[in-house]
Amino acid sequence: MTIDEPLRVIGGRTARLAPGPDGVRLTPDDGPPGELFAGPGWADAHAHVYDGMTEIGVAADEVGLATGVHLLGDAGSAGAATLNGLVKYVVPAAEVRIRAWVNIGSYGLVHMRETADIRDVDVDATLAAIDRHRDIVCGVKVRSSGVIVGAMGLQPLQLGRLVAREAGLPLMVHIGEAPPLIEDVLDLLGDGDVVTHCYHGKTGHPWRADGRPSPALDRALNRGVRLDVGHGAASFAADIARRAIAAGFPPHSISTDVHVRNIRGPVHDLPTTMTKLLACGMPLDDVIAAVTHAPRDVLGAAEPWLDEDGVVRHATVFRLTETAPPHRTYKDARGVILDPRAHIVPVATVRNGTLTAAGPG
Repeated sequence: MTIDEPLRVIGGRTARLAPGPDGVRLTPDDGPPGELFAGPGWADAHAHVYDGMTEIGVAADEVGLATGVHLLGDAGSAGAATLNGLVKYVVPAAEVRIRAWVNIGSYGLVHMRETADIRDVDVDATLAAIDRHRDIVCGVKVRSSGVIVGAMGLQPLQLGRLVAREAGLPLMVHIGEAPPLIEDVLDLLGDGDVVTHCYHGKTGHPWRADGRPSPALDRALNRGVRLDVGHGAASFAADIARRAIAAGFPPHSISTDVHVRNIRGPVHDLPTTMTKLLACGMPLDDVIAAVTHAPRDVLGAAEPWLDEDGVVRHATVFRLTETAPPHRTYKDARGVILDPRAHIVPVATVRNGTLTAAGPG
């Protein structure tokens, strides 16, 4: 494909994409830019793509380059006993690049109460699995809410923290229904750790009515803990996000938590989630940063998107348009409808010197 119109490059300048013998190049252009933008390839730090093995996995390429996403973080679908399969069968078969948060539960999301029984957590086996797959594993995932951990309480999180610290990796923690109490969860997290589902609307969420963080969340943020959206089927409340963003607490990363129970709605894909955050008050440049540099840093895959001579290493081209994709309704996880004034719609990706069409599914 070709794109024969000026682009607004994230950061301010106007340019065109020009194919050449050394790949696709970004060249300066004096023409007036329209509604087309280009920037680094998007990354989704929280998805579930262990298709065929877990209850909730989707095909990686269904939520990958076709939707503008170059990099996926599979968030705990695999644990120590199942990680080899993800690495051997899913990662090499996908066009999109995949990193993995290894679940502290040995069997990952083969079933949905993966840490309710202490016999399903093996610290040494998890450390060994991480060492075998350092090129794929980016961190440790723990789902720390009552419907998952049962009587185990904080113990899965404490063991996950132990593994993460021993391995020198960050911890991604799912927050939701109590117990355990959110204050106790947050107090165990440190610099570089990630709180996903940060804007969920369930009882005990870590936000005040005016959008400011609770004392425990404030302490965590001051220690360097990062906020991740992790929209999911039940974990994004637009009113909470809107108030937090207005109070000066936007997410560090915007992610989908996409899986089989939400891919047909309310999540759909990453650009749909990005549009919701735009509608909740995030400026466009901040939304793009939250799906590019920020998650790449978290996933251990930071790299320049442009060479010094203008050759594009990886990029996503998108439109900012007043028209929503066909048949697309924007809802949060509680069914509240959002009415965005602008819609982020992927058009193409550039990877390995190739410009390829993308678009909403």
